[in-house]
Amino acid sequence: MLEVSSEFYYIVIGYFIMILGIGLWAGKGNKTSEDHLVAGRSIGSVIGGAALAATQMSAGTFVGTMGIHYLTGASYIWFWPGLWLGWVVSAIWIAPKIQQFKGGVTVPDLVEKRFNSKAGKVLAAVLIIVAYSVYLIAQYVAGGIIMNTIFGIPMFWGAVITIGITLIYTLKGGMRATAYSDFVQALIMAGSFLIAIPIALNQAGGIGFVGSFLSDLDPSILGWHYGFKDLIGFGAAFGFSMAIAPYELARLYSLRSPKTVRLAIGFSFIFQAVVAVSVAMGGLIMRSLYPVLGSPDSASSVMAVNVLPPVVGALLLVAILASIMSTVSGVLIVSSSGISHDIFGVLKPKATDKQKMVLNRICVVILALIPLYFSLNPFDLVQFMVLAQASLVASFFFALVLLGLNWKRGTAAGALSSMIGGVITVLIWLFILDNPYDINEVIPGVFVSTAIFIIVSLFTKPTPRENLEIFFPELKKESLTK
Repeated sequence: MLEVSSEFYYIVIGYFIMILGIGLWAGKGNKTSEDHLVAGRSIGSVIGGAALAATQMSAGTFVGTMGIHYLTGASYIWFWPGLWLGWVVSAIWIAPKIQQFKGGVTVPDLVEKRFNSKAGKVLAAVLIIVAYSVYLIAQYVAGGIIMNTIFGIPMFWGAVITIGITLIYTLKGGMRATAYSDFVQALIMAGSFLIAIPIALNQAGGIGFVGSFLSDLDPSILGWHYGFKDLIGFGAAFGFSMAIAPYELARLYSLRSPKTVRLAIGFSFIFQAVVAVSVAMGGLIMRSLYPVLGSPDSASSVMAVNVLPPVVGALLLVAILASIMSTVSGVLIVSSSGISHDIFGVLKPKATDKQKMVLNRICVVILALIPLYFSLNPFDLVQFMVLAQASLVASFFFALVLLGLNWKRGTAAGALSSMIGGVITVLIWLFILDNPYDINEVIPGVFVSTAIFIIVSLFTKPTPRENLEIFFPELKKESLTK
């Protein structure tokens, strides 16, 4: 436990109260599952862009990425262009079509309608739930590390406190509460780093001293600790997954129009760029100030308490907690809707909206509790848990979403076999072949799932035209002119 001033407690408690207040306020307008899951499709570009950025910038960014920069140096920053390329792919070929699909509120809804397949909908929901359970473990571990490092709370109870508050506003406010709280959280994330990094750099003796110290400590810190192959793998994992990330795609349903979607993605770049540079600088500064930390993942927490003035440090801590809570909230909404809306909706087609809402809230609680057990025995650094989840999601969803929305010939059989083939490939690559040739598992996973999708689709029954017309308006125009 580090010695903290009273300002830390006041600011952290004030932040928690503010977020809970937003959740309670936003939840007043939620009367239907559409209100709860997609905020009545009412979110604008600025708030939407901040929400996209805040959800993407999870514990993997503020705890894990800074920890990797602390441990390995500057070269890791080159994964960001890969991630941003994923956003560009989404903005051009995926996001506008998602937003225009007014008949859905979840990503598995899209799978069902595009491929006319309830089995595809259920399989997509199951895979999303499994993949995001791994993601939640990373967030819980990060929350536990922060609370333990700063306040001396055992990691388990630190995670419980962070997740408990997130649960309350998620249960009450749904996607609307998540969007508005994420807007506030994104401002805190970017703003706190803009203030904190110059102060920390000054404390470390300036950029010249930091550079010379790190060069003497280990030349690879300012050079290329990671090689080209490693960085391509990192960028591909995050880029492929970000283009089709279900917890980000679900937010696109909540935006007002295709134009709003593109503007929101543009605004999210601003927040992400500020944080990308700041996190890299923060990791390097902390390595120069504290060359040997017990865990690289504690670098951001130690900076907040030992390096920065109390108020600035408390704001940085709040930013880290905000990144965790915004991601957990988004993941819980997507995963719980996978059960209450997608799986339950298929098993009981005549279920009422009220029944789905009740089940959704039950699922939010259950899905929040399950990863707590696994977070007691974390298996790796936070960032590598996040990376594993990104590879898994990309392997079963990238081909299906990108090709499905832009290639009319894609079929239900192609979609189902692509999802299964992608997951199996990643698992074999990781656990049987033990990551041969040092190639990130996402590359063979996406390659195999894409090949399977194309080949199987070409040899199986085409999707009914009425389903295709939902996503390919030109087909509907052709029908009207005949």
